[in-house]
Amino acid sequence: MQISSGFKYKYDNFADKELKFLDIHKSSFTDCSFKGADMDESVIASCEFVNCDFRSTRLNASIIENSAFLNCKFGFADLFNARFTDCKMVGSIFEESNLLGVIIKRGDWSYTNLAFHDFKGLDLSQVNLTRADLTGCNLEKTKFLRAKLIYTNLHNAKLVGCDLRGAIIEGINLSELNLQKVKLDISQCILLASSFGAVVE
Repeated sequence: MQISSGFKYKYDNFADKELKFLDIHKSSFTDCSFKGADMDESVIASCEFVNCDFRSTRLNASIIENSAFLNCKFGFADLFNARFTDCKMVGSIFEESNLLGVIIKRGDWSYTNLAFHDFKGLDLSQVNLTRADLTGCNLEKTKFLRAKLIYTNLHNAKLVGCDLRGAIIEGINLSELNLQKVKLDISQCILLASSFGAVVE
């Protein structure tokens, strides 16, 4: 089945298809399977994917803009050097996927499962990570400028040298984190002091 721009797809099966260099705009996909498909170097713009299966899919060096991937599964997917700009990824799961070299510009990544990934040095400025699972992630020297870290799970995450200035931090006990060389702004320093029981007046 051919994929075209401006179409609505539901329950369609694109598993294991050769879709390299796919270029689609303003299409929607609901409960579709792309499992094992080769979508390397695709251009995806203003599209919506709901409950879609991208497990073991190849999306290397793809450019994805202004698109939504809601409750999608990316387990074991290959997303090396993929670029996401202003995308909504709410509830999607990236278990054992390859995210090396990924670029994330702004967007809503709330409720995503990103546990144990290596985001060292990545710029996650202005990204909404509300209730995202970043358990065990390598976040060394990662930038979170004006990002939303609201009830984000940072258990066992490596934060050495990351930049949290301007980030909205709520529901996180900073005293339980290793903040070695982490950059904080004044309001966050007050929050940190309060987490240790200090009274700041």
